[in-house]
Amino acid sequence: MYKVGIVGSEGYAVGELYNLLINHPDVHVEMIYSPLRAGMSVAELFNDLNSMRVLHFTDRLELEGLDVLFLCLQSAASREFLHLFDIPEGLKIIDFSQEFRHTKFEETGFVYGLSEGNRRAIINATRVSVPGAFAAAIQTPLMPLAKHLLLNSEIHVTAVAGKTEALARPKPEVGITYDMLFDNFHVFRPLEHHHIGEVRRTLREFQNSFDSEIILIPMRGNFTRGVYTTMYLDCPLEIEEIRKLYEEYFDDHSFVHLVDEYPDVRDTVNTNELHIHLSKHGNRLLIVSTMDNLMKGAAGSAIHIMNLMLKLVETTGLNVKPSVF
Repeated sequence: MYKVGIVGSEGYAVGELYNLLINHPDVHVEMIYSPLRAGMSVAELFNDLNSMRVLHFTDRLELEGLDVLFLCLQSAASREFLHLFDIPEGLKIIDFSQEFRHTKFEETGFVYGLSEGNRRAIINATRVSVPGAFAAAIQTPLMPLAKHLLLNSEIHVTAVAGKTEALARPKPEVGITYDMLFDNFHVFRPLEHHHIGEVRRTLREFQNSFDSEIILIPMRGNFTRGVYTTMYLDCPLEIEEIRKLYEEYFDDHSFVHLVDEYPDVRDTVNTNELHIHLSKHGNRLLIVSTMDNLMKGAAGSAIHIMNLMLKLVETTGLNVKPSVF
């Protein structure tokens, strides 16, 4: 059994991570470090964990003997944590923050954790950053095109996320509450979302010539969890050729699937899967995809990364059924 520790306690994605780790057959949760909640049962914060073995938050940071450490801290706190505390040599670190997604490996030692695009580097890494949910939802369906140098026009994207994306940490003080998004639809950060830079960097690593504009309209929907993404761009190939490129690219990846019908957001809820539908409309290729923002967009991706780093079967602990009804 590999020993894992967690730093941080806030947010739905963190609660999902606890759940996945507790049920993972090859790891044991040794420590959940959260000084402000020391002594509190994890089930007090995440009621869905009531039926599982008792875990408590602690203010004692015991890193010796751990194999993997998950950093689940607020933005700009991960770098400070790594600077303040003595990290044992060889301890594998998986970070949820934005801090290391754009950094050079030579400067920080962090590898970008997009498993479908950077698997070999992740397997050999000691430190990995988890991609952002919107970034993963956009760049993953575009990578087969980038590999074949087919991203040569503007890419128009509409991405609708569930309420749990906006409320990873509820912010009533700024007017964003869970109830506010019930029976509602909301545009935010149009044309300037911070994940655009993350997507651009990944696509350029696959296609050096990529310099097209990514026009992103992010929205928050009135469903609980998931990211539903529609993209269109110019592509000269016929749909049969395009589909073949996608099938070949994702053939040895366990969590990305091509589907024949337009996917529903519920098709991937509670799973680490991403479903893609392709269709051609004149010279334009339409890509429709869906994934769970808390799983494929956060906790599930982190477990996938851990499995790769520990040389486990990549699907271990992630064989879960979607909640379609």
